[in-house]
Amino acid sequence: VLFRVHLGSFFTTLLLAGLLIQTGQAAFAQPAPEREAYFGETHVHTSWSLDSYLGFGNTIAGPEEFYKYSLGQPITHPGGFTVKITKPLDWGATTEHAEYLGAVQAALDPDSQLSKTLLGKSLKFGSRVEAEATYKLLTVTMLKNHPLTDLMAPDVLGTYWRRLVEIADKYYQPGKFTTFAAYEWTSTPNSANLHRNIFFLDTKKVPDMPFSAIDSDDPRALWKWMDAQRKAGNELLAITHNPNLSNGLMFPTEVDDRGRPIDKAWAETRMRNEPLGELKQVKGQSETTPGLSPNDEFANYEVVVWQLLGYKGDPRNFGSYIRQAFKDGLAMQDRLGLNPYKFGVVSGSDSHSTAVSYRQNNFFGIHGGNFDETPEKRLEGGHFGFKNLWASPAGLSVV
Repeated sequence: VLFRVHLGSFFTTLLLAGLLIQTGQAAFAQPAPEREAYFGETHVHTSWSLDSYLGFGNTIAGPEEFYKYSLGQPITHPGGFTVKITKPLDWGATTEHAEYLGAVQAALDPDSQLSKTLLGKSLKFGSRVEAEATYKLLTVTMLKNHPLTDLMAPDVLGTYWRRLVEIADKYYQPGKFTTFAAYEWTSTPNSANLHRNIFFLDTKKVPDMPFSAIDSDDPRALWKWMDAQRKAGNELLAITHNPNLSNGLMFPTEVDDRGRPIDKAWAETRMRNEPLGELKQVKGQSETTPGLSPNDEFANYEVVVWQLLGYKGDPRNFGSYIRQAFKDGLAMQDRLGLNPYKFGVVSGSDSHSTAVSYRQNNFFGIHGGNFDETPEKRLEGGHFGFKNLWASPAGLSVV
């Protein structure tokens, strides 16, 4: 319980200032022997995410395997070999895509209602080609705003969301390992990445269903839902992820991604809900580029110029990088009276293999068990427009 309270304080501090440890003035004058560093994972997908299972072939490693791996236990990688983390983590959470969460698992469960329907039977495939074709079809239903409502029904989405929460509670070990209920809101308008990872402080009052991009792909709608959750007794926050793939839309200054004017109310709402941004993950860094920081000789580090679904991005997009957002936020402070980009930073993996490689010398891929889990496969090319060699070891977050 004490450790849970410690990380509860950590979340409170995040919400206030984007920092992970509060300290009084006196602490600067003397050592703080009680201070510890806790390393954890803010972004990972397992076989319960639709793209992991159908798109990338992770059919065997679910959320329980992630927690076992994080605790230092060996697990079977989707590629068929055994992996074990070098040093166990102190905290973490799975962030499955809310959209069609658990759909394949429900279809494969003979006791579920979905498994008895034509739609459920269509999710049972006999080859990787069929699986990828099904994944592409389901992706189109989301992007074209024609979702399959049966896959978002309470007996599917609600059931597997509750199971995720229960699994997080199961692996919570006071004083040793802290877990969170979390998920990913996967908004992708016109192939621009506006994704956010949503974390709940605890599991006492989590909603029956997560708010997904099928409910709305508008960040303002997400923030409205988050504010309503606070009124219902939940404390939660959103972490912007992969702004480098947002086509300049993640950190706007004059109008938002829908072309609506940005005002002080917008800035207040964003800052209240999004006190953290993802700086580094397997699909590149979101700090800066040589075009934005010409005097920084390290600005070309892991710059990934790409958008989701294979579209080419633009490395000059000012609204895609955190260092520029910090500068723009100061200007917005003068103009609006509030800085919406005074946030802290984290790093995560975005691995879709359940297990995560944190070092280059033991890198075993990020996309399931069919694309990049061996050096030979990483040299073969890519998938969905993303070159395998662009992927890199994940970052870690520290409390």
